[in-house]
Amino acid sequence: MRNRFIHRLSVTTLLGMFALGTLSACGIKGELKTPPPIWGDKAQAEKTQAEKAEMDQQDSEASNSNKP
Repeated sequence: MRNRFIHRLSVTTLLGMFALGTLSACGIKGELKTPPPIWGDKAQAEKTQAEKAEMDQQDSEASNSNKP
């Protein structure tokens, strides 16, 4: 009876550790980029496009600074 409990506990612990390890690799690194709104006024869409252009410029500057 006790042996079965220890076996079940160890299997559950190993499966839990495996699940946490695999889920931790699923995230997006860096800032999240949100899509433009599906509906709304035009000013919001323009603001989103301006923010995207700014983020793209920062990304390109960062990649250029990594080159030797």
